Formats: sequence, structure tokens, C-alpha cells
Amino acid sequence: MWRISIALLLACRTVVAGNDGGDAPVDGSSNQACVAWAKNEPPAAPSIAAPGAGRIDVVAAGLVVGTSAFADADPGDTQAAADLEIWTMEGGERDQRVWHAHLADPARLTKATLADGEFDGGEGARLRDWADYAVRARVKDASGACNAWSAWGPDRIFRTDDGSSHLFDPTRVHRIDLTIPPESWNAINAEAIPPGGCTVFRRAYHRGTLSFEDQTFDDVGIRVKGGCGSARDLARKAAFKVSLSWDDPDVPGCPEERRLFGLEHLTLNNAVQDPTLEHERLGYAIYQRMGVATPRATHADLYVNGEYWGVYVWVETIDRRFLSRWFDDNDGMLYEGAYWCDLVAANVPADEYSPSCFTKEFEVGACDTPDDDADPTDFSLLRELVAKIAALPPGGFYPEIGAFFDYDELLSEWAVSGIIAHWDAYDFSIINNYRVYHDPSADRWSIIPTGIDQTFAGDPWSGTDLDPFLVAAVLATRCLEEADCAAAFAARLAQVADVFEEMDLAAEAERIHALILPHVAADPRREFDLPTWDWLHQQLLAWIAGRPGIVRGILAAHGY
Repeated sequence: MWRISIALLLACRTVVAGNDGGDAPVDGSSNQACVAWAKNEPPAAPSIAAPGAGRIDVVAAGLVVGTSAFADADPGDTQAAADLEIWTMEGGERDQRVWHAHLADPARLTKATLADGEFDGGEGARLRDWADYAVRARVKDASGACNAWSAWGPDRIFRTDDGSSHLFDPTRVHRIDLTIPPESWNAINAEAIPPGGCTVFRRAYHRGTLSFEDQTFDDVGIRVKGGCGSARDLARKAAFKVSLSWDDPDVPGCPEERRLFGLEHLTLNNAVQDPTLEHERLGYAIYQRMGVATPRATHADLYVNGEYWGVYVWVETIDRRFLSRWFDDNDGMLYEGAYWCDLVAANVPADEYSPSCFTKEFEVGACDTPDDDADPTDFSLLRELVAKIAALPPGGFYPEIGAFFDYDELLSEWAVSGIIAHWDAYDFSIINNYRVYHDPSADRWSIIPTGIDQTFAGDPWSGTDLDPFLVAAVLATRCLEEADCAAAFAARLAQVADVFEEMDLAAEAERIHALILPHVAADPRREFDLPTWDWLHQQLLAWIAGRPGIVRGILAAHGY
């Protein structure tokens, strides 16, 4: 018996000494020896608290790795140390360790920065931009008799920033310069106003130059944007889209891929239908809080041919890079629906040349080399989708639709659109301002809401507060026909009302208002005076304060 106890003691001492440096692997048998001899249970494996689940655009310089609170079944045991590791990812699995840290300072056992550890590659090693990594942790207890390590906790996957976090810094108003030569100016201006009112209208890109900070890109594609309400010609405050890797038809060969801090496309909204210039920043933040794929937004001063054109809302373009930030696979097909364009068979074009309220966001050109598993870039998938929706029988819509549509995300999109009064969204009477995306790896569809400038106010058609239950789109009307789906939406709407209050949007609106004040004051093309701008901001604050209560009243009126 004495010899066995001495052996167990030596094994216990081995595991303590062998893991103080943080690099040696845990000896499971030795941990068991400590448990057997000293009756010391190892602590619970920690989880990663930071970066958050699904976190994308992690800036390495500001990365903080945080772990959950120490937990141990043995009374009185405390935490003595922690090991952290960051690994590269390959095929969805951990591949190579690139960084590690051993934490022993009692004041810093659950939080670390990259400076608290070291890279396995030595001096100069770093986390790569726009790459997926896994971080994990384990902890050691201080029991007094025999210290034991926990198992490694579950991996937390995160993706590093591609540089674009600099562009969407919410505390700054960047400057963007566009140079438009005369021949492009006339062509762009000729396409500025959509013919025929509120109809689908495709504009062409024309040659120009983009400058930002110390970078200049010649021969980029520039065009104006905007529908029947926001379109402006170049004599007024036109909105713009810019493509850095535009394939100029007058230049032979294929264009090189060019990115500005990770972005290949820029979207600059004129906000003429939102004189506060705050709706898009506030609204997209709520969608994102609820896990709905939506673009980032900030503000920028735009100069055209050296002339200050005013302050714009800079919104992230919904392109392949955007899709890879939100979905497992960005090789899917994306369609845009506009103006009373529901997901029904009558709206899907019969062929590539038939007019339709749907447009394709991607084409395969001579310079493209799509992945073998990529979606076809025609309307076939959209045709399949509307057929699947129509085939769901009465009473068999929900939850059956979840087999091919991310309906949980759609409930969140609908609820957020409802609470911010996005009456021009997919769900309500106009059935507008949305894209529908097919994720090939999951074989499921998602709605991506856009165009949220006319929000945070009453319905302009009725003058009353928008009732989120008064819907028109098929994916919402079918839901309300079934009690379980209607109840699921009501529960999501109540949750969003709580989130709306928790986010303190009024404080964020005040911060944005103060940030852009000097820029709005100097804007030579704004379509409102400063007293009106400030009055509308005050109206926005009052609306934000009252909206959760109004929505809860609507829920009660509908029996929820």
C-alpha cells in the first residue's frame, strides 16, 4: 500500500511540474492519479467567452481572449493557472497551433491579449487577415495537495478582419474622392433617373478614379444608384456605387482583383429619404444583434472632381465578400426583389431575357472561374424555391419550411422590420428592398433586408404606427394562417422589443447626430435646412422611446 501511494504522489508531482510551462500535454492518467490519491477532482473545462460566438472581423491588435468563470467540484479549490491556444483551421478542423499563452497571474487568469503569449512561428509571426482560427482553453486548480488540469474546453471559431473594420469605424467620418471624366459624366447622368417610375432598372458602370487616404485606384467602375424615391442626377446629391475590379469593356484581358481594406465594392447612399442620416446605422445594428445578415454602415464625406458633395451613408455592398461574412458558403446564388415582388411563380422570369421584378446579382463572365460546387447563375434555383413554397399544403407550412428556408432567421428579420417600421420591406405591402440568398453548403435560403432609410416613423400611407401583423408577402401571410407559426412570430417580436430597449438606441442616435453635425452643416447638396434636421432628430428620439410600448400593445391586441 505504501509503494502505491508513493507512486501516485510522484505521478501527481509530475503532472504539476510538467504543465507549469503551458506547452506540455495533459497526462490524463496522471490527472486520474491525483484524483485517486488526493481525491482532487479536476476543474470543469472552461468555455471561451471572448471573442463571441460567430465573431467575424476580429482585429488582431485588439483581440481579447476571455474564458468562463472557474468551476470545480471540490469545495475551496481555486484557479492556479490557465493555458490558451489559437490554431489555424483546415477543412473545418484545427490544423496547426500558431499562438499559446500560460497565465499564472492571479489577477489575469480569465482574460488575455496576444501580448500575454507568444507565437509559435517566432518573431514576426502574426494572425493572417481574413482567416478562420480556433481558440481553446484549459485551467488548473490550486487544491493544496495535488493540482489538476481540466480537459481542453470546446473550440471557439473566429475570423480575423480583412481590413474593412477600419472603414466602418463608427467613431469616424472618412473622406472618399471620386474623379469622373467628362465622357463618363454624361453617360452616368443619362442613366441617373429610372425611366417608368418604380420599375427595375439596371445601370452600367463607367470609368473613373477612386482615392482614399494614401491609395488611388484608376479605371474603376462608377455609376449612380437609387430607385424612384431616392434617384438623383449629377446636378443634385446623387448616390453612387463603385466597383474597384470592374471589367472595362474597352480594355482587353481580365481585370485584376483590387480591394480597398478588403472591399471590392463601395455603396454610398444619399439618404435623401432619411434626412436624419441615422436610420441605416441604427436599424442594421438591430438586425445584426438578432443574427440577421445585413450590411455594416457608417458615414463618409464625398468629394467629386475635387468638389465637396456632402456627407453620405456608406453602406457595405452585398457581394461575395459580404456573403462569406455571414454564411458558410459564399458560392450561392443571390437574387434581388423590388417593388411588389413576392416569392411566387408568376414573378420568376421564364428565361434569361424575360422582364421580371427579380434581378440576378451574379453573372459568370469570360474572366470568371466559378467553383465546381457553385450555384448556377440563372433563375433555375429561384424557380425551384417558389415551387417548394407553393407546394407546402395548408396547415403544413411551419415548421416544414425550415427544411429549405432559414425561417428562424426570417422570423427575426420580420420582427426587426416590424419594430423599426420598415414598411418598405419584404414582409409588408410594398414587398420590396430584399435579397434572397441560397447557401449551397446548407441548401437553405435566407432573406437579406436592405433599403432601410424610410424607417423609425409612422407608415407614410396611413400615418399610423406600423402593425407588424399586417403583412402581404407569402412567407409572412402563410405563417399567420397557422397558430404555431403566428405564436412563434409573436414571441420573436416580443423578444425584439426587449432588445430594442436594451440597445439604448436613443443614446446611439445622439452620438451619431453629434458626430455628423459639422458635416451636415457643410453639406452643399442637402435637401433640408439645419433646424429641420435637428427637429427630425428629436422626433426620432421620441419615436424610439415610445415604440417598444406600442409594439407590446399591438401584441396584446392580437392576443399575445
